[in-house]
Amino acid sequence: MAHSSGLVGTEEEKERFDRAEFRDAQGAFTYTVGREGTKYYFAFHEQGATQRGSKQAIQGRRQLDYFVGSGHAARSYLMHIDGFLYEAPVSYFTSSGSWSSAPGYASRPEPYLNRGVQPGCLECHASGIQWIRGTPNAYSSPPFQEGSVACERCHGPGSEHIASGKPMINPAKLAARERDSICEQCHLSGEIRVPKQGKDDLTFRPGDRLEDSVTTFVRSGSGAQMRVTSHVEDLVQSACKKASGAKLWCGTCHDPHFVPAAAAKAEYFRTRCLSCHQAADCRAAQAARQAYGDDCIGCHMPRNPTTDVDHVVFTDHSIPRRKSAKMGLPEAEAALVPFGGGTAGARDLGLAYAMVGRREQIPTYLDRAFGLLRDAVAHGSADAQAMANLAEFYRNRKDDAHALPLYEQAWRMDPTQAPVAAALGAYQMQRGNLDEAIRLWQRTLAIDPAMVLVRANLAAALVRTGHTDQAQAVMQKALEFNPSFQPARDFLERPAK
Repeated sequence: MAHSSGLVGTEEEKERFDRAEFRDAQGAFTYTVGREGTKYYFAFHEQGATQRGSKQAIQGRRQLDYFVGSGHAARSYLMHIDGFLYEAPVSYFTSSGSWSSAPGYASRPEPYLNRGVQPGCLECHASGIQWIRGTPNAYSSPPFQEGSVACERCHGPGSEHIASGKPMINPAKLAARERDSICEQCHLSGEIRVPKQGKDDLTFRPGDRLEDSVTTFVRSGSGAQMRVTSHVEDLVQSACKKASGAKLWCGTCHDPHFVPAAAAKAEYFRTRCLSCHQAADCRAAQAARQAYGDDCIGCHMPRNPTTDVDHVVFTDHSIPRRKSAKMGLPEAEAALVPFGGGTAGARDLGLAYAMVGRREQIPTYLDRAFGLLRDAVAHGSADAQAMANLAEFYRNRKDDAHALPLYEQAWRMDPTQAPVAAALGAYQMQRGNLDEAIRLWQRTLAIDPAMVLVRANLAAALVRTGHTDQAQAVMQKALEFNPSFQPARDFLERPAK
């Protein structure tokens, strides 16, 4: 945790910046990672441009500014562009000692350069996050004050300790829910997290209950899958946790201030197991004892591949008696429920189904989201985010009579939602109000400059109002975020009139 982020080149290098090359999964682009002096970069070059009817290959180069990840398993990289943070499409994987596509990028057919790094993601890798509220991914410089998960993440603000003389928070002395919430803030992933109304990703403080800030939704009845941050979800399924209840928590086995050496891990964790179990309890077959000896975790907590990140294996915290496939309902049939029990209102549950449904293209989830968000609006429990999502559902159904008033109300309630401004700009364009459409789209891009479709619409409106030079600048910027964006390429290759 003390080495989980920083400026590229300031930590001990786990990776090799030696002009390593790899191709994406489709073989469409070659990526090169390298270093020049004190600067680090990646470059991309299209393969087979003539097959798509172009004489000029798509290519480019971007600087790697920050890393996230200690390098124990992998490292990813961030680009700082005009005050906004974006994840680079390249990652280094320690187990294979090689570079490859970053998690979630392997299926992309083009260099994906506009994945914004939201504060909820950065918060688990760095401290002193300097997020500019009202944007999804803008930060002051530097974006974080400490490149680590620092003391205050678990022990609370030192300023309060100095001002009041109250002791710093000791997680082990908190009630079970408050204690576990400190670990869950980063190690409970779920399918989606939905901040409560008036809360955001940085609201939680040690000593709080996580569920008072966000609702973490998991799939009910589906087989547990190994994810990079699914430790908490797996642990609650274990026989150990079910038998021990609140007595067993992360701190039972892990010391957050100490990591045992590789050669000492088996004995270190065996002593943790024997704090509850007896050696005589192990009835392992002779072959298993010969393979694992006295290594309890080697047998009962195997390292398995994760489902959300290729090339990475993580320890199975469900503590199976024997290795077996995890079965359950197909994910599209499983309901979303709050982790740990309890209930969720129509607003929170509707947003959860909307976000997961769009991410994974699950029609049943989208139908549930539509109904739940309608209920939230009807009963007065919807905030601007819920209204905006419901408006998008209506708009996709070509029901502008319902969509437009919801967008307008959402914008009055919260004029920081870029998708809402983008939609309102489109309605103004349809009405022929070009100046108002331009104003709204410029506002959209001030909040989220990587929305390339909005840039295409803005450029069209600027041309129609006689501002061709501005339109060209808007489209040139679009190619910085998506070099394969064909509307921008066509626009810029068009002869000037």
